[in-house]
Amino acid sequence: MYTLANPELSVTILDPIADVERLGSRYCTGGYIYQVTDAVQGELLSGPQYPAPYPYVFDGQGAPDIFHRALGAETAPVDGEVGCIGVGRVRRTSPIEPFDPRHNREVIEFVRWEIKRQTETITMQTEHAFRDWAYRLIRQVTLVGRSVHASTEIHSLGKAVLPVRWFAHPFFPLTTDQVMCRFSIPVSMPENPGYLLNAEGFICYKGEFDWQEGYYQPLDYAKTGQALTVVQRHPKVGQVTTVTDFLPTFLPIWGNDRTFSFEPYFEQPLKSGEKAKWSIVYRFGSQNR
Repeated sequence: MYTLANPELSVTILDPIADVERLGSRYCTGGYIYQVTDAVQGELLSGPQYPAPYPYVFDGQGAPDIFHRALGAETAPVDGEVGCIGVGRVRRTSPIEPFDPRHNREVIEFVRWEIKRQTETITMQTEHAFRDWAYRLIRQVTLVGRSVHASTEIHSLGKAVLPVRWFAHPFFPLTTDQVMCRFSIPVSMPENPGYLLNAEGFICYKGEFDWQEGYYQPLDYAKTGQALTVVQRHPKVGQVTTVTDFLPTFLPIWGNDRTFSFEPYFEQPLKSGEKAKWSIVYRFGSQNR
């Protein structure tokens, strides 16, 4: 693992080679933030099986992210191959439609990353071609004070349009009062067994729900604006403030009895020669810390 550190925080990032046993067909293997640790309070991120030392690679932990559309999935037969951006070649082992890494976990070959390490920044870059698709992907994680900056840049190099559909999946520990997060844009959701909105606009767990299996809920919101801020309550540092430089195209939440996550999506199909760049920042603690 790689570590970025200052007197307040340390950020652990998976090594795509040395930590291959922690990688799978779901999460981008470069720039995978596995943990953020406070010098006083300890580990600040969670996961669906946290604190298991080796959680299932599909579940993972920390603040990973995902390129959601597999290349060639619409025509790949069972036992055929698809290309997963930021992962590599993945075998299609299930006929279930649409393709999902949940049902197709065998990685045939991971992409290879060129890694550059500086004092407060780590950059990982890869190029991959699969059938008529090809891309260059650059992932960068930077630690600045109590903030972790994660940026993604992707260039389409192939003949086919690159279907970029990405989302962040940060995992946060639960709070004792079961109050989770509030968004900078108004959100709503239909009546459901897992979540409610309190008077302050925070998403909360319903205590009577059996949270062991977890619950997934897309949110309704007006797709206006250019960015998103999320204030996440945190049992150790009070709150984590997440800021994106894009307005999500889709915004679900998920939680179980060990963790809670919101999932902001970025989507932009890229023709050959086009590129896209976006970022997400996590600030651990309130502004006066």
